Amino acid sequence: MQSLRPQHVAGILAGVLAVSVSVSAQSVFATQVLGANTNGNAGGGVFNPANALGAPLGGSHVHSLGVAGDLTLGFAVPITDGPGADLIVSENSFRLAGSWWQSFAEMMFVEVSSDGVHFVRFPSRYFGPPVWPGAFGTVPVGSYSGLAGQNPVLAMSSTADPRDVVEAGGDAFDLADLASLPEVQSGLVDLQAIAQVRLVDVQSGVSLDSLGMPIFDPSTGSADVDAVTAIHQQGLVAAGTPRLDLVVAVDGTMTLRIEDPDGWQDLDPASLRGALFGIPIDAGNLLGAFSVQSADALGFTLVQPVPLPPGLLFTIALSVKDYAGHRSGQSRTRPAW
Repeated sequence: MQSLRPQHVAGILAGVLAVSVSVSAQSVFATQVLGANTNGNAGGGVFNPANALGAPLGGSHVHSLGVAGDLTLGFAVPITDGPGADLIVSENSFRLAGSWWQSFAEMMFVEVSSDGVHFVRFPSRYFGPPVWPGAFGTVPVGSYSGLAGQNPVLAMSSTADPRDVVEAGGDAFDLADLASLPEVQSGLVDLQAIAQVRLVDVQSGVSLDSLGMPIFDPSTGSADVDAVTAIHQQGLVAAGTPRLDLVVAVDGTMTLRIEDPDGWQDLDPASLRGALFGIPIDAGNLLGAFSVQSADALGFTLVQPVPLPPGLLFTIALSVKDYAGHRSGQSRTRPAW
């Protein structure tokens, strides 16, 4: 196996995509509005919390949080910590013509709770310029980590899988990133039974990331919520679900692990998807930047060992399914420091 190359991995992963839906399409999306505070509709926008229920539709079918406002959504089936990313938050960010690496992004914090009382917030980082981009300005994609609103939504397509981190677009979150927080360690928040997701508007230049640094975005209003989608739900994660883990180091080097509990032969190569800057690209070309570090009966560990220029920001997403249609995916931002 030592002679394996990335193109061999793509070749080993061959077949026809077979999508298996184990729950109704509607049930993977938020089904209840449990709380909404728009601060008197501060900042203007579309103030209709019900717009955040159901599938992402894009455009103006959104709910504006209001400056420093928040929205709490509930799910018919709790979200659980499965292999890879577990939920996707969709905002109506967009790119200007000719600026595929830049986006107009209105950001929000993402918090989760299993009891509706105790919430934990995903750790966040801001890597962009320490100045306001100006009204309707743009920021480099990759300026934000652990925040929602950076990547445009793609799931409006009738052929897109709304639970695939590449095909759906939006911003994906992995509950495992919360495992070390005190509320989780003490049992106040159960990552296997997340019943509520709360979205909190980021005030440009006022809100702070997890290291106490100001977060800047181009907004003069507030973030607009399109939808929240559960990738993994309680009681619905199959034992044979594949796992895709992606780690991006500060210097831009990356480690990718793709495996399946039933063996690597169960991975469906036709399902392999990849995206850079939130834009889907050929996954085989993306894997071309990696080399195989190790291989075993379950899967492969690949590395991109070349440090990238300091300050080069990006987002990268990868997803894969097995032949039963069970999915795993991960989306990461390259830290600037």
